[in-house]
Amino acid sequence: MRSASQMGFGDPSTPSSVASDNLVPRTQPNSVELGHYTGAPPQTQLKNELVAPVSAATPTCIVPATTQNRFVTLTAPLVGFSIFVGDSSGASLTQGIALPPGLPYEITLPGNQALYAVTDAPTYLRVRVQVAAAITGDLERRL
Repeated sequence: MRSASQMGFGDPSTPSSVASDNLVPRTQPNSVELGHYTGAPPQTQLKNELVAPVSAATPTCIVPATTQNRFVTLTAPLVGFSIFVGDSSGASLTQGIALPPGLPYEITLPGNQALYAVTDAPTYLRVRVQVAAAITGDLERRL
């Protein structure tokens, strides 16, 4: 009979002997939880973005596309003008969603989707953006 050291019991190089390893096969091959490669979950991003007026040629990208699912909280300034948000095809005064002035508005973005904004003000308006990853079910794959 082989001893425990010969069978590899307790050897951290074998996946079955590490307590943190999940022995159940994953639904996606070669996929791991967010933050696995860096050792920490993604940080919440806090930033201010200047939104271009409708007279500009293209809407402003306020949240770029990434592979992770995200919760985005937007706060428009408390002024008499509106900021309209949408995806790349829907950020306009007729198709976008108007943000309530001065109140936080939360949007859930799936992976690989960006968020654009445009304003009906004659000048640029500043919008506060908070982006947090939805870590619970997200997976990332090394390409």
